Formats: sequence, C-alpha cells, structure tokens
Amino acid sequence: MTDTTETFDAYGIDAADLRRYADLMLRAAVNLEAGQKILITGDVAHDYLIATLAERAYACGASVAETIYFDDRVLAAKAGGAPSDALATSVPGWFEAAFDTVIDERWARIRTLGDPFDDPYAGVPAERASALQTAVAQPAYRTIQARVNWSLCACPTAAWARRVYGHPDVARLWRDLLYAVRLDEPDPVAAWTARRDELQERARLLDQAGFAAVRFRGGGTDLHIPLHADAHWQPAWLTTSWGRTFLCNLPSEEIYVAPDFRGVHGTAVVTRPVTVNGQLVTGLVLHFDDGRIVDVEAATNADAVRASIAQDEGACRLGEVALVDASSRVGRLGVVFKETLLDENAACHIAWGAAIHDSFPDGLPDGRDALVARGVNESDVHEDVMIGGPRVTVSGVTTAGDEVPVLVEERWVV
Repeated sequence: MTDTTETFDAYGIDAADLRRYADLMLRAAVNLEAGQKILITGDVAHDYLIATLAERAYACGASVAETIYFDDRVLAAKAGGAPSDALATSVPGWFEAAFDTVIDERWARIRTLGDPFDDPYAGVPAERASALQTAVAQPAYRTIQARVNWSLCACPTAAWARRVYGHPDVARLWRDLLYAVRLDEPDPVAAWTARRDELQERARLLDQAGFAAVRFRGGGTDLHIPLHADAHWQPAWLTTSWGRTFLCNLPSEEIYVAPDFRGVHGTAVVTRPVTVNGQLVTGLVLHFDDGRIVDVEAATNADAVRASIAQDEGACRLGEVALVDASSRVGRLGVVFKETLLDENAACHIAWGAAIHDSFPDGLPDGRDALVARGVNESDVHEDVMIGGPRVTVSGVTTAGDEVPVLVEERWVV
C-alpha cells in the first residue's frame, strides 16, 4: 500500500477509517461483483479518497480500477476563455468513449463529490457554465440510463469545511460524514440493509394510499404536485439491467417518485443553499404555473438557476419529488452542508429536469415526445433543491381532493 499517512493526518482521519469508508462504498453502495471493472471519477482534490477506493476495489474483487480526475478551475477556464460557445461547452471524444466502455462492458462507477473551491465559476457567463456542466454530466447520465451499478459519495476538503463551519475544520467534516454513513455501527453494511427495509416499507404505505398528488405548505411554500397512478415511491436502491441491487447515493435517507409535471403549481421556498453548476445559490424561491418554473428569485446567483432551467424544454419542469423525515442521520446533525448529496438527505426536496424512470416498474413508452405526452419529464438536466423543514407540512391529496397529513414537523404520520 502507498504510504499516505501524512495526507490522512492532515485531514484528521484515520487510515483504517478511510479504508472502511471505501469498503462500504464498494460493498454496500455499488455492490461490486467479483471480476467487475470499475471507473472512479472525482476532483483532483479528492485524490486521497479516489486512490483508496481504487486500492480497496481490488481487495473487494475488481479486475480493473480506472480513474478520471476533474478540476473545476480548468473547466471554468474553458467555459470563460474558449473562443466560441461551441468549444466552451464541448467534451472530447475520448471522454465520451470512456463512459461508452462502462456501458458496453458493464463496469461499476463511483463519483466523489465535495467542492474544493468556493464558486469556481464566478465571473463565467452563466449560460456557458451551465451548458458545459451539462455536457460533462451527460456521458455519466447515459450510464444511469443503461442501468449499470453506480454510486455517489462525499470527500471532505478544506474549502468545503470552511463553507460549512466558517473555518477549514476538515476533521470535523469527516466525523460528521462518518456518522451520516453509519460507520459508527458495528456492521455498517447491515445497518444500511435495515435502513433500506425501513424506507421500502414507507414507500409501500404511500403506494397503498394511492394519493393523486402531494402538497407542501408552510414557511412561504404552497406547492401542489400531481402524481402518476402507475408510479411507485422507492428508496435509492436500484437494480442493474442484469439484476444486481445497488445504492446510488451514500448516504441516502429519502423515498422519491417521478411526478406528473403537467399540473405542478404554486410556490416553493428553498430551505437550504444549493450549488447549481458550480455556483452557490442562497435564498432561492421558485414559482410554478401550468407545470413550469415561471419565475426565479434568489439572494445570490439567481442567474445560475435561470441558465439551468433554460437548458432545454424540460429543464423548467419537475422530474422528482422526495420525502425525508427527522430520523435522517444527516438531518439529525443539524448542519447545512452546502453539498446536495448530503443536504437532499436532510430534508424533503424536488428536482427540476429529468424524471427518474425507475419510478415506473411496468415500463414507459420509448421516445421523448411519448414520455412528455404522458407527463414524464425529459431533460438533460436534473437539479435537486431542498424545500422541507420543521415548518413545512406534507400532505397526500386523494382523488376526491381531501388532504391527508404525511409529514408534520418532519415526522411521519401516515
């Protein structure tokens, strides 16, 4: 093993804990198969975790572990400095081909998250930044559509810790993260299996209730979201095209469903800051009418949101609604992490952009036009924003129009 003790000491994490975290990702999250190949991608500042993931992948039975590193400073330079919009928002053929290989050969995939820089796209035209981020994400999104086993995990950095706590306490961020992913449990894999069972039971109860819509009210929010009769609530455990179960986010505390975007209306006050295309957005308020976001307000970086929802025809429509209650470990920490992977698992949320097709176990029609015609949103964008909190009540709306409480003060009452 490479001696990286100095890196671990600098970040306040024990090398054994880092290996246990990597093993949890490989075993409980992507559920790596013996002999399977894996692609690990993330920022250059995540090299110490990515290297550990690669090393532990072989210990967990991988035949090959490859990596691709990103650097938001380089991407921002491209978005701001390339001589044409086409060049500023393009990705090279080799990058596309790497993800095609993942699909064709059924590789597993892990992506590390945790911005190492504050607003790296500051000063870059929002339209270019949004388009480039979407172009970079699209090859990975194809692997999701192809249903390979993939997962996301967090990697603490000094800049991220500073955004969270006001000073670069990376050791504290690691402690909070290890609690959130249940590494304090005697058997973390078993702990996540038990959590999966709890969330699946909640999803079953909501399916059984047969609500026609959900409504969020409180704290300035009043949002009505219609549901499909044939869509099923589910936690973030998915199945590959060849039948292997995996957890696509670690941690994950939500149950979610793809809504019928066509009748969404009302106002959503976003309760946590969110990073949209590399820019931190605060004080966000979204106004919906006839299934679309028709107005955006924000204290900071509203243009990043406007550019995101203008990416394509479906970007301004909803593709997901998710429920999270007070039993969430992320929520119990009482920390705003300013990283969607964690914050979306602390509070109820919605996502504008692409719908999650796994909500429809009986299948969907082929083609974007056919999907949109039945109210299943299609887009190259998928952006989660948190709208839940202690002041927000979630109700299920029956076919008769009656409202049945589901979450009150972030506690399940169904």
